Amino acid sequence: MMIYTKKRAIGNTRINTVFLIALNLILMSILGFMTLDSHANFNSRFGGFLLSILMPYFIVQQTKNMTGLERMMKFGFGMMAYLVSSSIIVGIPESFFTGLLPCLIIALAVLFYGNHLTKK
Repeated sequence: MMIYTKKRAIGNTRINTVFLIALNLILMSILGFMTLDSHANFNSRFGGFLLSILMPYFIVQQTKNMTGLERMMKFGFGMMAYLVSSSIIVGIPESFFTGLLPCLIIALAVLFYGNHLTKK
């Protein structure tokens, strides 16, 4: 019985990992598409700015029992990787001018400090 339980826990961990990777890819691609795309205009960049606040805020509301660091590592790992890779590939001035770097930093800050933002 113990072996079955341990295998089930390993399978559950693998499935959670796959879905967290997929969620991270979706979150970072949304912000990248709305800010860094060649056809991005002011409206889409403003939408990316709003989503960089609202998406992490929704995640914070759903994961109130997590610490800020755990939440940022689970849901913001893709954003951190995108922050570093876009700074290297595109360059910091271009990434900042398009709004990608500020949006990613804001999203990571909301994920990390979300518990302090929702305290009453």
